[in-house]
Amino acid sequence: MGISPILSSVSASEPPDGGASITISGEHTWSQDDDLNGTVIVSPGAILTIQSELTVSEGSQIIIEEGGTINLDDGKLIAESKDAAYTWMRNNDAGSRSRIFIDNSTIEDGATLTINAIEGTILDGFNAVIDDVSTPMIGTQHNISFESGSDDTWIEFTGIQSLNLILDSTLIIEYEDGTTLNLENWNDAGLGGENWMLASESKFEMNILGELLGTNASIIGAEIIVDGTMNLNGILSQSTPIIASNDAQIHLEANMRESRDDHHVTAGIDTTLDLQGSTVRGTLVDFWERQLEQQIQFRANEVIASMTGFGYPPQTTNPIPVDANGIMTLPKRTVEIGFSDGSIWNEQATIVINSYKTAWNAQLSPYGSNEPLPIESLTNYTSSNLPILSIDSITPEQETNSIDSRIKMNATITNSGGGDARIALECFLGNGSVADVGGYPILEIPGGETRSVEFNWNMFEPGNTTINCGVIQPSQLVIAGSYGGNPVDSEVVMWTAAIQQESGLGVLPIIVVVFILLVGLGIWILQVSVSSEREREEQKLRELDEDEYVSK
Repeated sequence: MGISPILSSVSASEPPDGGASITISGEHTWSQDDDLNGTVIVSPGAILTIQSELTVSEGSQIIIEEGGTINLDDGKLIAESKDAAYTWMRNNDAGSRSRIFIDNSTIEDGATLTINAIEGTILDGFNAVIDDVSTPMIGTQHNISFESGSDDTWIEFTGIQSLNLILDSTLIIEYEDGTTLNLENWNDAGLGGENWMLASESKFEMNILGELLGTNASIIGAEIIVDGTMNLNGILSQSTPIIASNDAQIHLEANMRESRDDHHVTAGIDTTLDLQGSTVRGTLVDFWERQLEQQIQFRANEVIASMTGFGYPPQTTNPIPVDANGIMTLPKRTVEIGFSDGSIWNEQATIVINSYKTAWNAQLSPYGSNEPLPIESLTNYTSSNLPILSIDSITPEQETNSIDSRIKMNATITNSGGGDARIALECFLGNGSVADVGGYPILEIPGGETRSVEFNWNMFEPGNTTINCGVIQPSQLVIAGSYGGNPVDSEVVMWTAAIQQESGLGVLPIIVVVFILLVGLGIWILQVSVSSEREREEQKLRELDEDEYVSK
């Protein structure tokens, strides 16, 4: 809603007319009943005192800038159009039903009461209950007869909760003598309607950045937004819920009725609220609600969580994913209610992790645990079940090593968090190049423990050198280093040049010569053995021949 203010020569000594816009500076008092049609801006340092009844045209605006003040000293701001409709609050419980009070003291010869549905709706699916007798309503109109001398009566309404009962703001009483009484805005006409919400829009706007004061004041038909201070005694009708920011200060001693919601003040978590001495009608439209629009910042972006005990009535939300930045946006959250009976309810919700995965725990248990949900606009999620890594040391097996051989290294890492982690290390030289460590050393570290991993490091240039090793961060991580594992330098290793071989045959030729000699020796031994065996055989043959000759 709003209007486009036009320039006017109307002075600040009287309300604007014809849609004009005026700015109040200095101090002014309006003491004559009048119409207000346009925009009133109270500038910083200005004070406008209203001691009269102003009829405010639809679409008009009243803006109190920071440092400005309006004082309603017996003043009234009354919407020109107060047409309304009333919607039930979907409660069938006895004592909490939407109802209308009928004063039958004026009925002498009997009368008929006509209830009308708002245009475009019907009464089907709803019942009118009088003295525990329920009568179905059909169509757009329902009649109730009262006999002469009837007692004062409450008409209560029940029905199908998925449907919406919206009643016209006019009740018609037709007496037996043929006379008719139209009760307009019956919920605010002394009939004492209870547990209804206003189904129509506000008629004009009030934006309070500065200060609104009121003594015995009345505001009817406004939309009131408060970023500054509202301190009012009097009547607020068709002008709630007041929308108060976190910085607002609300002090009310007011008769509050006909709200457009189920409460009269919508406050932030830090809004100053003082409603002592205020009154409301019925049992279901409360004094205030503190509401919160909240985001949760997780360290990773593959998280799904639900909230239990969330809002009022407490419920469990559907699983809520996070965005690419690890931010989860919650539905609007009601965290406190000042009930109509004077009691105060406070929400106590819990974050339940459905899934919390990263590259560190892809094959391990999900991170996160059930944690209380803080009451704050931005929550940085913490849990005892997240890993927190620190590299304690990277130590060589020896201080000196030749560049023609690898050196064994030992990395010791502590996981001070509660979540297990399966990690890999990456190592770099001082010039930023990748160190030759044979790949990526892998290590699994349970929560609360310290583990070590060994790997081999090779250098190709002599000199005193360190390597810088850190844990490879999960790709799902959105807050750099939030799991720890930041790189650290190893202890210094003195790399020496490779050992040079002396001149001569060298090792390999010597081995070849020895091998040849051994082969030759083997052949010689074999030949000698064969020759000896042959001589022995020949000797035996000669001895046999000599024996044969002698015998002859």
